[in-house]
Amino acid sequence: MKRITIGNALSVPVFAAVAALCIAPLAILFAYSFFSVSFVAIIKDPSFRNYMRIAGSGTYRWLIFKAFLSGAGIAVITAIIGYPVAWFIAKRVTIYKSALLTLLLVPLYTGDLVRIFAWRVLLGAEGVLNSLLIWLGVVDKPIDALLFSPLATHIVLAYNYLPFMVIGLWLAFEALDDRLLEAARDLGAGSRSAFLRVTMPLTMPGLIAGSLMVFVMVVGDYLTPQLVGGASGITIISAINDLFGTAFDWPLGSAIAWTMLAILALFFALAAIVISRSTLGKALVGGEA
Repeated sequence: MKRITIGNALSVPVFAAVAALCIAPLAILFAYSFFSVSFVAIIKDPSFRNYMRIAGSGTYRWLIFKAFLSGAGIAVITAIIGYPVAWFIAKRVTIYKSALLTLLLVPLYTGDLVRIFAWRVLLGAEGVLNSLLIWLGVVDKPIDALLFSPLATHIVLAYNYLPFMVIGLWLAFEALDDRLLEAARDLGAGSRSAFLRVTMPLTMPGLIAGSLMVFVMVVGDYLTPQLVGGASGITIISAINDLFGTAFDWPLGSAIAWTMLAILALFFALAAIVISRSTLGKALVGGEA
């Protein structure tokens, strides 16, 4: 009883911090989403006007759809690249495993601006890649589409968030029992069949966890589209930033933010259901495998 009391007492500051720094701001944002603006004054007359504006605006609907489409696309790209990398680190590396994982995370030790401007140096009209292509005679003039384009945006986004996908998959591969693959081969399963029927289902929780991390961070990324996207850099996040800034329409910005949060919460709920029904998920929550 004493231990439980001490534990509860120690948890109070944590819950207080979460409530003050996370829940309260979101609650205020939610309340503002029902207000309106008249010139530079917030009119506290609750209504669903802002949400109706979002639903009726083709621009906002497209920007929201584009954000989630980009998030899903980058999640797929990082999963395709991350699967063999995570498998190699987990199943083929023994002595230098920690070193490889550290190298994988080294880019994250630098700031976002450093990584983004490094890619601008690589992809610019007079950058490393264009200079190399001209020197090799592949092209006669710089390829302008390499920078300030959707292609550049997705390259940088995939680079920035690939480590999160690899870490999620690596944890799943570490938990994968190699004897199951050996049993599948003994029963006549080929490499493709063993991957589809054994490896992929058992590593699915790691894939979902990595995909969710990548998906959420891509949807909420502000700097990358702005700095390497050019005319395509207008996103729903930049629209929210403009509404809270120059437009001074905090209620509409709050409504868009909460719309995004609601959609993300739906994705998280679906992922939680899938993971909880998997063998690894049941083991994590203490259920029966």
